[in-house]
Amino acid sequence: MVEDLHFGIELAGNGGVWMVSCRKFLAIVFGAVFAVLPGCGGNAQDQGNEGGALGQSEAVNVSAIQTAVVDPKTYAGRIQVKVDSAIPLRDTSVPISVYAGLEEAGPTRLRLRALVDLRDLQLQAPEILTGPLEESCNRQIYLEIKKISAEGDTVRVEGTTRAQFSRCNRNQEPGLRYFGATVDAVAVGKAEVKDQCLFFSLQEVELDPHGIVGGTANLFGITNRIRTAILEKAGEFLTANPVCPPLPESFSVLNPNYESGGTREIVPGAMGGVIVGSVDVSAETLVTLLAGLQERGALEFAE
Repeated sequence: MVEDLHFGIELAGNGGVWMVSCRKFLAIVFGAVFAVLPGCGGNAQDQGNEGGALGQSEAVNVSAIQTAVVDPKTYAGRIQVKVDSAIPLRDTSVPISVYAGLEEAGPTRLRLRALVDLRDLQLQAPEILTGPLEESCNRQIYLEIKKISAEGDTVRVEGTTRAQFSRCNRNQEPGLRYFGATVDAVAVGKAEVKDQCLFFSLQEVELDPHGIVGGTANLFGITNRIRTAILEKAGEFLTANPVCPPLPESFSVLNPNYESGGTREIVPGAMGGVIVGSVDVSAETLVTLLAGLQERGALEFAE
């Protein structure tokens, strides 16, 4: 359950007329924006298990990863908000949560530090992504993802690859199979911020072929061919499927600029991402924002 939104606003009297600074006034605006959005709150910290963060020995416990509390220090700011949304992964909509902290960064900018909670993506991706990695006439590779876990600023993916190599027939279809191997695979990757999104990439892939056939695969360079296929195909998929944290429609006029960030272990074993940037809070932007809120019925102005 998300707590109610609260902002501390200090006002100074001036001849009976209440005055408020631009930044403090902006806090009221943010309150109005998030008050009309489902699944949003102000203190931003979800209530989780009473035990708090996970111990290292529990890092692979699925229920513990799901219920662990996110440390507010990772997105701290004078204003803190939470937005629940979803991103597409193949044909599945996967829920994500974005925690954001805002504070002054200049006369017309607010510093934004966001934590993207990717735990649902971490738990659902193995089933969604398990399947054929390549199905050409001379090479068929099937990937089964067993587990995804976070380690510091990297993501570890464990699985098994079954590869078959065959000759192409006249119709460019798989013909006579001349070799097959099953290989355990461990891939390590991370993400970086580009074009307002988190783009994942693989840093390394370790393969452990099974049995005598696996040894033969090493001898004839088949293992390296499997590694190359994993890097190429996985790289193509990751490049085409970045994680782009969605912003509420009312925030589009704030011109967010994401400057840095990447993958983070938000609690032991749990995957998340951090994005650092700023948003525009110039007078022109605030007027546009208020007009948009009025159109949505979030604010009522006097005639």
